[in-house]
Amino acid sequence: MEVKTLGELCNIVSGGTPSRSKAEFWHEGTIPWIKIGNIKEKYVNEADEYITQAGLDGSSAKMFARGTVLYTIFATLGEVGILDIDACTNQAIAGLTIKDTNQLNTDYLYYYLRSKKKYVNKISRGVAQNNINMSMLRSFELPLLEISKQEEIVAILDKVFAIINDRQHELQKLDELIKARFIEMFGDPLSNSKRWPCMKITDACRAIFGGGTPAKSHPEYFTGTIPWVSPKDMKSSVISDSIDHITEEAIAHSTTNLVPAYSVLMVIRSGILKHTLPVAINSIPVTINQDMKAFVPNNVITPEFLMYFFKAIEPDVLAGVRSVTADNIDFKTFQKRIIIVPPIELQKQFTAFVTQTDKSKVAVQKALDETQVLFESLMQKYFG
Repeated sequence: MEVKTLGELCNIVSGGTPSRSKAEFWHEGTIPWIKIGNIKEKYVNEADEYITQAGLDGSSAKMFARGTVLYTIFATLGEVGILDIDACTNQAIAGLTIKDTNQLNTDYLYYYLRSKKKYVNKISRGVAQNNINMSMLRSFELPLLEISKQEEIVAILDKVFAIINDRQHELQKLDELIKARFIEMFGDPLSNSKRWPCMKITDACRAIFGGGTPAKSHPEYFTGTIPWVSPKDMKSSVISDSIDHITEEAIAHSTTNLVPAYSVLMVIRSGILKHTLPVAINSIPVTINQDMKAFVPNNVITPEFLMYFFKAIEPDVLAGVRSVTADNIDFKTFQKRIIIVPPIELQKQFTAFVTQTDKSKVAVQKALDETQVLFESLMQKYFG
């Protein structure tokens, strides 16, 4: 089997950002300008922002043709997509154009790059800005099989990937069902259309915990059994474990706290906050990292009501997210927000509905997890 580098197989360049101070680069632009958050599916065909021809000509932005493979190399590493439109990207994204499509299949390249996500995050550790440079990307080695064999592999991975997408969409629909039930029972929480009593979030909670990170200079702190939840764990509405675990000593020597079960966890600082507000209930005691907050409800609200209240106000919260060194929520302001407080018995009825729907979600999630394990094993088999 022949092995070649990406630099040998592809033309690889990064994008750029036209100056924000020049209105003519952005005003009434028609050229899609892709950011990391736009890479959500295998095929990328939507942009949040558009630039003008003057913006393209007057910056380091590049026009990439449909079929170009996009790969994120800064901040959020290893996201990959295939352009389904002609578009530009920002500098956090590299565009890979295959030199000879008779030698390398576009979808094969896509799956190869997906398989490198853990690797790129590993090699980027210790880099101040969490990135890989273009020379590193060009040096990646790809097993180059016969084009017919590449197509066979793509066909298999496409089938498994389609099942994963179907399962993810099922979970999304079930979550939307709960959100719709919340609005049906309680009305619009921002306008308080049903005129419920209100109070500040701080008054509706008996405690609000911040997170923290134990000192990396003490690796023994990370050998414990206590879940240490971070944004990467916030993939479902119920958290029962985490990727990383810490010791009691780690808690004692950091700003993190032991959060009681059935609190509501929220991500307050992460690049994903431009698109979603991750919230979840922890079914066991956990600790959280510095990018998280934990809300412990008092006896006037249930955890399920609080979590879906946060989900209901998500668009308003995300509209206020400001971009500094990282995207974050102004938490001092957030915790002073007003929350509606319907009768607790009505909230418990909602909790019962959530519990019943969650049983369906658990079954779908189990099937999704099993399919993802299969997908990862196939990726390992084909790409090492």
